[in-house]
Amino acid sequence: MTGKTFSTYWMHTGHLLVDGKKMSKSLGNVYRLQDLENKFPEKKNLLYRAFRMMCLQNRYRENFNFTFARLESAIATIESFDNTLKRLRSYVPRNTKVRREFRDELQSHVQHFVESLENDFDTVVALTSVFDFITRVNRDIDDESLTTKEAASVIEVIKSWDAVMGVYDWSLLETTAVPENIQKLAQERQEAKNSKDFSRADEIRKEVENAGYTITDSKDGPIIEKK
Repeated sequence: MTGKTFSTYWMHTGHLLVDGKKMSKSLGNVYRLQDLENKFPEKKNLLYRAFRMMCLQNRYRENFNFTFARLESAIATIESFDNTLKRLRSYVPRNTKVRREFRDELQSHVQHFVESLENDFDTVVALTSVFDFITRVNRDIDDESLTTKEAASVIEVIKSWDAVMGVYDWSLLETTAVPENIQKLAQERQEAKNSKDFSRADEIRKEVENAGYTITDSKDGPIIEKK
Protein backbone atom coordinates (compact mmCIF):
# COMPACT_ATOMS: atom_id res chain seq x y z
CA MET A 1 0.00 0.00 0.00
CA THR A 2 2.86 2.39 0.77
CA GLY A 3 5.04 1.27 -2.10
CA LYS A 4 7.87 0.58 0.36
CA THR A 5 9.46 -2.72 1.34
CA PHE A 6 7.68 -4.06 4.41
CA SER A 7 10.69 -5.99 5.71
CA THR A 8 14.15 -6.94 4.52
CA TYR A 9 14.91 -9.54 7.17
CA TRP A 10 12.76 -11.83 9.31
CA MET A 11 14.44 -13.01 12.53
CA HIS A 12 12.62 -15.63 14.57
CA THR A 13 13.82 -15.14 18.12
CA GLY A 14 13.58 -17.23 21.27
CA HIS A 15 11.40 -16.33 24.25
CA LEU A 16 12.20 -13.80 26.95
CA LEU A 17 12.57 -15.40 30.38
CA VAL A 18 13.27 -13.89 33.79
CA ASP A 19 15.43 -15.95 36.14
CA GLY A 20 14.70 -18.99 34.00
CA LYS A 21 10.92 -18.56 34.21
CA LYS A 22 8.26 -17.15 31.91
CA MET A 23 7.59 -13.48 32.57
CA SER A 24 4.26 -13.24 34.36
CA LYS A 25 2.45 -10.80 36.62
CA SER A 26 1.35 -13.69 38.81
CA LEU A 27 4.99 -14.57 39.44
CA GLY A 28 5.87 -10.94 40.11
CA ASN A 29 8.74 -11.01 37.64
CA VAL A 30 7.55 -8.41 35.15
CA TYR A 31 10.02 -5.53 34.90
CA ARG A 32 9.67 -2.24 33.07
CA LEU A 33 12.58 -0.11 31.94
CA GLN A 34 11.68 2.30 34.73
CA ASP A 35 12.19 -0.54 37.22
CA LEU A 36 15.73 -1.04 35.92
CA GLU A 37 16.46 2.67 36.26
CA ASN A 38 15.17 2.62 39.82
CA LYS A 39 17.41 -0.34 40.66
CA PHE A 40 20.53 1.22 39.14
CA PRO A 41 20.03 5.00 39.52
CA GLU A 42 23.77 5.74 39.54
CA LYS A 43 24.22 3.76 36.30
CA LYS A 44 21.35 5.33 34.41
CA ASN A 45 23.62 6.95 31.84
CA LEU A 46 24.88 3.57 30.63
CA LEU A 47 22.00 1.25 31.58
CA TYR A 48 20.44 1.03 28.13
CA ARG A 49 23.77 0.40 26.46
CA ALA A 50 24.34 -2.36 28.99
CA PHE A 51 20.95 -3.91 28.24
CA ARG A 52 21.83 -3.86 24.55
CA MET A 53 25.16 -5.53 25.30
CA MET A 54 23.36 -8.20 27.29
CA CYS A 55 21.16 -8.91 24.26
CA LEU A 56 24.19 -9.12 21.97
CA GLN A 57 25.70 -11.71 24.31
CA ASN A 58 22.77 -14.00 23.58
CA ARG A 59 22.14 -15.78 20.26
CA TYR A 60 18.92 -14.42 18.82
CA ARG A 61 17.48 -17.88 18.07
CA GLU A 62 17.84 -18.97 21.70
CA ASN A 63 15.70 -18.05 24.68
CA PHE A 64 16.91 -14.90 26.40
CA ASN A 65 17.11 -15.31 30.16
CA PHE A 66 17.15 -11.94 31.91
CA THR A 67 18.76 -11.78 35.35
CA PHE A 68 20.02 -8.82 37.30
CA ALA A 69 23.38 -10.59 37.63
CA ARG A 70 23.69 -10.64 33.83
CA LEU A 71 22.72 -6.99 33.64
CA GLU A 72 25.32 -6.05 36.26
CA SER A 73 27.94 -7.96 34.27
CA ALA A 74 26.93 -6.10 31.11
CA ILE A 75 27.18 -2.78 32.98
CA ALA A 76 30.74 -3.69 33.99
CA THR A 77 31.53 -4.46 30.34
CA ILE A 78 30.22 -1.09 29.18
CA GLU A 79 32.22 0.66 31.89
CA SER A 80 35.31 -1.16 30.63
CA PHE A 81 34.56 -0.05 27.06
CA ASP A 82 34.14 3.54 28.24
CA ASN A 83 37.42 3.36 30.17
CA THR A 84 39.26 2.24 27.03
CA LEU A 85 37.92 5.22 25.08
CA LYS A 86 39.00 7.55 27.89
CA ARG A 87 42.46 6.02 27.85
CA LEU A 88 42.72 6.40 24.08
CA ARG A 89 41.61 10.03 24.42
CA SER A 90 44.35 10.87 26.91
CA TYR A 91 47.04 8.62 25.44
CA VAL A 92 50.25 10.31 24.30
CA PRO A 93 52.05 7.94 21.89
CA ARG A 94 55.78 7.56 22.37
CA ASN A 95 56.42 4.68 20.01
CA THR A 96 56.78 5.48 16.30
CA LYS A 97 57.91 2.07 15.12
CA VAL A 98 55.55 0.37 12.67
CA ARG A 99 54.41 -3.02 13.97
CA ARG A 100 53.29 -5.42 11.28
CA GLU A 101 52.09 -7.95 13.83
CA PHE A 102 49.69 -5.38 15.31
CA ARG A 103 48.27 -4.61 11.87
CA ASP A 104 47.90 -8.33 11.10
CA GLU A 105 46.15 -8.98 14.43
CA LEU A 106 43.83 -6.04 13.84
CA GLN A 107 42.87 -7.32 10.39
CA SER A 108 42.34 -10.81 11.80
CA HIS A 109 39.90 -9.51 14.43
CA VAL A 110 38.02 -7.46 11.83
CA GLN A 111 37.69 -10.48 9.54
CA HIS A 112 36.57 -12.71 12.42
CA PHE A 113 33.93 -10.16 13.48
CA VAL A 114 32.46 -9.94 9.97
CA GLU A 115 32.54 -13.70 9.39
CA SER A 116 30.75 -14.30 12.70
CA LEU A 117 27.94 -11.92 11.77
CA GLU A 118 27.65 -13.55 8.35
CA ASN A 119 27.24 -16.90 10.12
CA ASP A 120 23.59 -16.52 11.18
CA PHE A 121 24.31 -13.20 12.89
CA ASP A 122 26.36 -14.85 15.64
CA THR A 123 26.97 -11.83 17.86
CA VAL A 124 28.21 -14.04 20.70
CA VAL A 125 31.23 -15.20 18.70
CA ALA A 126 31.70 -11.78 17.08
CA LEU A 127 32.06 -10.21 20.53
CA THR A 128 35.03 -12.45 21.34
CA SER A 129 37.03 -10.49 18.77
CA VAL A 130 35.95 -7.22 20.39
CA PHE A 131 36.91 -8.37 23.89
CA ASP A 132 40.25 -9.87 22.79
CA PHE A 133 41.17 -6.77 20.80
CA ILE A 134 40.24 -4.34 23.57
CA THR A 135 42.39 -6.35 25.98
CA ARG A 136 45.30 -6.07 23.54
CA VAL A 137 44.79 -2.32 23.14
CA ASN A 138 44.80 -1.72 26.90
CA ARG A 139 47.96 -3.78 27.23
CA ASP A 140 49.67 -1.71 24.52
CA ILE A 141 48.57 1.51 26.22
CA ASP A 142 50.09 0.22 29.46
CA ASP A 143 53.50 -0.46 27.91
CA GLU A 144 53.27 2.61 25.63
CA SER A 145 53.84 0.57 22.48
CA LEU A 146 50.77 1.88 20.63
CA THR A 147 51.66 4.37 17.88
CA THR A 148 49.67 7.40 16.76
CA LYS A 149 48.59 5.66 13.56
CA GLU A 150 47.65 2.48 15.44
CA ALA A 151 45.59 4.43 17.97
CA ALA A 152 43.69 6.07 15.11
CA SER A 153 43.14 2.65 13.49
CA VAL A 154 41.83 1.26 16.78
CA ILE A 155 39.21 4.00 17.01
CA GLU A 156 38.12 3.52 13.38
CA VAL A 157 37.77 -0.25 13.82
CA ILE A 158 35.79 0.09 17.03
CA LYS A 159 33.51 2.61 15.28
CA SER A 160 32.88 0.14 12.47
CA TRP A 161 32.01 -2.57 14.99
CA ASP A 162 29.82 -0.18 16.95
CA ALA A 163 27.75 0.48 13.82
CA VAL A 164 26.39 -3.00 14.61
CA MET A 165 26.63 -3.04 18.41
CA GLY A 166 25.57 0.51 19.28
CA VAL A 167 27.06 0.34 22.79
CA TYR A 168 29.81 3.00 22.80
CA ASP A 169 29.56 6.57 24.03
CA TRP A 170 31.57 8.47 21.42
CA SER A 171 31.19 11.78 23.24
CA LEU A 172 33.98 10.50 25.50
CA LEU A 173 36.48 11.26 22.74
CA GLU A 174 35.46 14.89 22.44
CA THR A 175 37.44 16.11 25.45
CA THR A 176 40.77 17.84 24.85
CA ALA A 177 43.77 15.53 25.07
CA VAL A 178 45.67 15.37 28.35
CA PRO A 179 49.01 17.25 28.27
CA GLU A 180 52.13 15.15 27.91
CA ASN A 181 53.58 16.28 31.27
CA ILE A 182 50.44 14.99 33.03
CA GLN A 183 50.73 11.73 31.13
CA LYS A 184 54.33 11.37 32.31
CA LEU A 185 53.31 11.99 35.90
CA ALA A 186 50.61 9.34 35.59
CA GLN A 187 53.15 6.87 34.24
CA GLU A 188 55.57 7.71 37.06
CA ARG A 189 52.77 7.18 39.58
CA GLN A 190 51.96 3.78 38.07
CA GLU A 191 55.61 2.76 38.31
CA ALA A 192 55.67 3.88 41.94
CA LYS A 193 52.58 1.78 42.67
CA ASN A 194 54.11 -1.23 40.92
CA SER A 195 57.21 -0.92 43.14
CA LYS A 196 54.93 -0.47 46.19
CA ASP A 197 56.15 3.09 46.81
CA PHE A 198 52.66 4.23 47.74
CA SER A 199 53.86 7.38 49.46
CA ARG A 200 55.40 8.61 46.20
CA ALA A 201 52.29 7.54 44.29
CA ASP A 202 50.11 9.66 46.59
CA GLU A 203 52.43 12.65 46.14
CA ILE A 204 52.15 12.39 42.36
CA ARG A 205 48.35 12.08 42.55
CA LYS A 206 48.21 15.35 44.51
CA GLU A 207 50.55 16.99 42.01
CA VAL A 208 48.28 15.91 39.15
CA GLU A 209 45.18 17.12 40.98
CA ASN A 210 46.83 20.50 41.68
CA ALA A 211 47.38 20.77 37.93
CA GLY A 212 43.63 20.39 37.36
CA TYR A 213 43.35 16.69 36.56
CA THR A 214 42.22 13.53 38.30
CA ILE A 215 43.56 9.98 38.10
CA THR A 216 41.12 7.12 38.53
CA ASP A 217 42.43 3.57 38.80
CA SER A 218 40.48 0.96 36.85
CA LYS A 219 41.06 -2.67 35.99
CA ASP A 220 42.01 -1.48 32.50
CA GLY A 221 44.60 0.97 33.81
CA PRO A 222 44.70 4.57 35.08
CA ILE A 223 42.23 7.06 33.58
CA ILE A 224 43.14 10.74 33.49
CA GLU A 225 40.43 13.38 33.26
CA LYS A 226 40.27 17.14 33.59
CA LYS A 227 38.41 18.37 36.66
